Amino acid sequence: MNYYFAALKLIRARLPQTVLGRGVLLAVSALLLLPLPSLAHHPFGGGTPATFAEGFLSGLGHPVIGLDHLAFVVAAGLLAAVSAWGIAIPIAFVLTAMAGTGLHLAGITLPLAELVIAASVLGFGVLLALKNPPQSAVITVLAALAGLFHGFAYGEAIFGAEPMPLVAYLAGFTAVQLAIAIAAFLVGRQLVQRSTALLVQRAGLVICGVGATFLATALLDSLLA
Repeated sequence: MNYYFAALKLIRARLPQTVLGRGVLLAVSALLLLPLPSLAHHPFGGGTPATFAEGFLSGLGHPVIGLDHLAFVVAAGLLAAVSAWGIAIPIAFVLTAMAGTGLHLAGITLPLAELVIAASVLGFGVLLALKNPPQSAVITVLAALAGLFHGFAYGEAIFGAEPMPLVAYLAGFTAVQLAIAIAAFLVGRQLVQRSTALLVQRAGLVICGVGATFLATALLDSLLA
């Protein structure tokens, strides 16, 4: 639990001592206490989608109920809002996520996928929390690399499916990730235009907490395996 309290201490130090700040801290506390291994990454309970509708719904659900994936997509959208390349950053992630799924379906294994995914969430949280993030090209390359691993994880839910639900699954997770990233991008742009970009950095701290929790869990699982 040390990583849990360390994350909360870091977030609390940067949040304003207001009702809103306490509310955010309470929400993050509850979020980090969730039993992460039990967070399903399979909308159909691990069953392989058999129809177009099941494939599409599974694709829509996977990036949302997988908190690590969701946190990364939100971070990518917010980083796009403060970067010169804008929405190209999450688009790069989504495109390579499809490629990563293809790797999984082709039987090509990416090593330490869960660790890399968790580290990507933490890393993008750190980038978001920085006052001066690196150049857009660097962020885009990192997003593209992360996409391969996130997409590889997505492939587990559709492995062995027929072509029709497979195509629907790809369409579903691509659509929902773009929608989430664009929403985060628009919110981030509004905050920047209103000179409240500091809230974007604080969102990065929250994402850091999520990433640190997943990374600690993944490390513990790998040690116990």
